[in-house]
Amino acid sequence: MKAKLRKLVCTALCGAMMAVGLSAQAAGTQLPILMYHDITTDPSKTNSMTVTDERFRLDMEFLQQFGYTAVLPADLIAIQQGQAAMPEKPVMITFDDGYRSNYTMAYPVLQQNNLKAAIAVVAINIQNENYTTADRHILTWTELREMSESGVVEVGLHTYNLHNPQYTGNTSPNGIDGVQRLNGESRSAYNARVGSDLTIGLSLIRQYIGVDTVNYFSYPFGAYDSWMPPLLSQNGVRVSTLTNPGVANIANGLNRLPRYRIEMKQPLSSLLRQRENAVPSLAAVSVNGAVEKLPAYNIGGSNYVRVRDVAKLLTGAAGGFDVQWNQEQNRVELTSFKAYTPLGTEYAAIPGDTKNVQSIVEPTVADGETHMVAAFNIGGNTFYKLRSLGDLCGFRVDWNESTQTVEITA
Repeated sequence: MKAKLRKLVCTALCGAMMAVGLSAQAAGTQLPILMYHDITTDPSKTNSMTVTDERFRLDMEFLQQFGYTAVLPADLIAIQQGQAAMPEKPVMITFDDGYRSNYTMAYPVLQQNNLKAAIAVVAINIQNENYTTADRHILTWTELREMSESGVVEVGLHTYNLHNPQYTGNTSPNGIDGVQRLNGESRSAYNARVGSDLTIGLSLIRQYIGVDTVNYFSYPFGAYDSWMPPLLSQNGVRVSTLTNPGVANIANGLNRLPRYRIEMKQPLSSLLRQRENAVPSLAAVSVNGAVEKLPAYNIGGSNYVRVRDVAKLLTGAAGGFDVQWNQEQNRVELTSFKAYTPLGTEYAAIPGDTKNVQSIVEPTVADGETHMVAAFNIGGNTFYKLRSLGDLCGFRVDWNESTQTVEITA
């Protein structure tokens, strides 16, 4: 089995309903926006703003497997102006603050899964290229520019220096957060103070990233002030986000968009759980030339088959694998090149009625490594795309259009 999940060439899944409540009527205007901050390799260091590198990878694999297209703030502007169409299954991935892990951990995973993200930086904290200490926790401008020029990342602003250690935050009697106005502050004084912070931060991004316009602003702490939007507009910033959960609807504009904070306690596979109609069918599968018809469900235009049926089908073939169910972890565990012991229930007929089904939440373990794949639990059995299993277990899957047969070479 492969050490890393190869990029899957998947058929797009159409018409999926998200657990966050996106409806078919909202197609073209609504999208979930995800909010990340820092990433760590140490599970003991996770918190409300930090997830593990494994969790982030699984989240991104989930988006790739289920056919999501990531959009950037610049894309939203083009869509609103009628210069582009909203993808069928859009998502916007955002990072706040500007942590080094966005470059060392998130950036490679985004590339591997053909996704992209917006990073809103606290500009005063971003380091120059000469700052190379081993324990550096913040991005450099050089790293940001590399990600920006790749097209994978769009750099936005999280203020120049208004994360407010100087104001002690809203926990003090007269404290404020982010761009909120000071107690008794006049509009002109606010414009001078906050407007100056904004222009300094934007000018640094334009200078170091090499862009003409900065499209995106993330409100620190999600703290909104009605005096801020005019300043953003005057400086050409057309997209802004808060931290309140909810699906963004760009039909209502591109400012004050809600976001879902992603934490360890809720994986993305749960937040965006897919809901589909599963139609009973038969999948013609050829293994090294021998054809078998497997009970299957057609879900979103693709056939999904039981993982144990595939394991039995490949018994004796070089690409065979074993299947075990981990009751404690509630997940399927596969071991490649290991003989499968049939249970006697393989190839059993499936009910003839269409079912409304949900995608699995837990990842699949393949040779000790976790991967998020497109799969549904139906009637106590896990149904996978054959191509997904092939990429996990190392056998080749092709589609023969003339015979309408899936061809496995193992």
